[in-house]
Amino acid sequence: MKQHKTIRRFYFRCALLALPFLLLGVLYVVEDPFMVLRRYADYDHPKVCQSEGTVSWLKYKAYRDSMHYDSFIMGSSCTKAFSTADWNQYIHGRPFRMFCNNEGVADLCQKLEALDRQPHQPIRHLLIVCEDRFFVNADVQNDVMHVMPPEVSGLGGPAYQAIFMQGFFSPMFLGKYLKYQLTGHYEPSMNGVINPFGQTHTRYTNDAVLPDERKIARMGEEFWQSDHWRMERRRHGVRTESPRTIYSGQLATLQRIRHICRKHRTDVRLVIGPMYNGPAMNREDVRILRSLFGEKKVLDASDSAHAYLSDYHNFYDGAHYRVGIGKKLLRELYCI
Repeated sequence: MKQHKTIRRFYFRCALLALPFLLLGVLYVVEDPFMVLRRYADYDHPKVCQSEGTVSWLKYKAYRDSMHYDSFIMGSSCTKAFSTADWNQYIHGRPFRMFCNNEGVADLCQKLEALDRQPHQPIRHLLIVCEDRFFVNADVQNDVMHVMPPEVSGLGGPAYQAIFMQGFFSPMFLGKYLKYQLTGHYEPSMNGVINPFGQTHTRYTNDAVLPDERKIARMGEEFWQSDHWRMERRRHGVRTESPRTIYSGQLATLQRIRHICRKHRTDVRLVIGPMYNGPAMNREDVRILRSLFGEKKVLDASDSAHAYLSDYHNFYDGAHYRVGIGKKLLRELYCI
């Protein structure tokens, strides 16, 4: 009898220990913070900072039949500086911005191959926005902020969903998310987890909505007087050249991208953007890119000829240049 009580007590304690995780699991299913358990009519006003690649693909699939997309902006978050309306002045197509934060060349290739598999999908124009770190990783990233839907990634549905569940339970995410759920109050420490800005993208073209432009219009010079910018400006100095990043793995991926572009007769252009304190792209890497895609199809705006762009007024932060710079780079890329 005593042994039975001990066993029951053991199971009861196990149930108590498991209860918080079960409740969190229910919260995850009900709230669907990453918007991957169900389909939504609106992906552009998320509570949580989303996996941008996933959201881009889901929006593309939702609107492709009505919008007839044929041109794509791809690359890292610096694509925010290139609006589809500005780009369309040069290409006269039906553009869509399909990007991911901190995207790498293998991630982009994976999406392009998925586009190639879509029935009757033209790829008339492709604008790749990148910097040296875009080429560092030759492998696809499958963490919560980069993993793509099974149709793109080839992952099984359970494996795909498990990545988001793991992301939900990670200490970096869960504590900030729960605090926001309980208080409804955004704090700066929640940056990168909670979206405090409301709308993040336009509906049909997925252009970035730029709250920093509104801040600059309101604050003027004061925008660049923050602690972040004081530190960035103290670091500002002699420009260096980055080490090489394009080797055999990256080259093979770039050749796959070129193959798809040739198959679709795509007009592909690359912009290597400036960074406020970042190095110039390695000259050998630039030479390789131009040999693959064409001398006039690759614009290196990180080089010394574009040093004039390093005025801090041209940046939202040290890594992201403003939409006005995007317009200048488009003009240079398409008018040379």
